[in-house]
Amino acid sequence: MKKFIIAFGAALTLISTTAFAGGKEKVNPALSTFQNEFKGATDVKWQQGKNVITAGFNFNGLRTEAYFTYDGELLGTARNVLFNQLPLAVIKQIDTRFGTAPVYDIIEFSAGSETFYQMIVELPKKKLEVRATSGGDISVLRKIK
Repeated sequence: MKKFIIAFGAALTLISTTAFAGGKEKVNPALSTFQNEFKGATDVKWQQGKNVITAGFNFNGLRTEAYFTYDGELLGTARNVLFNQLPLAVIKQIDTRFGTAPVYDIIEFSAGSETFYQMIVELPKKKLEVRATSGGDISVLRKIK
């Protein structure tokens, strides 16, 4: 699972802001997979990175991103969630470990059957970037100035 998380995180960091729109029409190998997986998606915006293709779109009222390989395979999705939308196990562990510290910028990452959450926890003297599994395992990724 750690390899998956590292690989998924690396894929996300390699995304560039080069859009598909341009003078010459390009073939999007992810389009067919996208249409099958996200029926009803609206306001779709495509971006092409070095190693991944990203689709940003509205799905069931939420802004979502999906990441694809250049072969059209779905790598995973990301979306913002609210604290009360986290699994109960995660909420309990955050409350136990950080008390009433503010938690924000919560992003849910999903790929296959794996789901994890990344967020910022603001303690009195520092901010932490934290990752939690859906089962409630929490790790601090880094301290933020």
